[in-house]
Amino acid sequence: MNESISIRARRIAAFSIILGMTLYLSKFLRDYFSIHHALSFAFGFLPNLGMAFAIPFIYVSNRIRQRKSLKHFGISCLVTLLLMILNEVRDLYQAGRVFDMLDIYASCAGVVLAFIVFQLALKQELPAD
Repeated sequence: MNESISIRARRIAAFSIILGMTLYLSKFLRDYFSIHHALSFAFGFLPNLGMAFAIPFIYVSNRIRQRKSLKHFGISCLVTLLLMILNEVRDLYQAGRVFDMLDIYASCAGVVLAFIVFQLALKQELPAD
């Protein structure tokens, strides 16, 4: 792997992880903006969107660090989506938790966004095998 490509790929992966984690941490702002309905609505699904976006790039970061192929990125996106959906379904059976279909939609959007960012920013630069 070319060193300049590796540095750019690492930066993109790191930025994506930081962005996703920042969106996830927005869950702690919910109480401060509960009066404003639009912000409250957004803070309701942003954590799922952020985590679904960040988790596949954690895979990318690890694979780049190991200097291995990223040919299974699509599978990592599918596994992320499956785990996010299972986590939301678990809320149906856990006391004190709330199941919300918007969280599942946000997880889907986060994974799709991660896949698009990967295809546009990294796919052409990294070797396929």
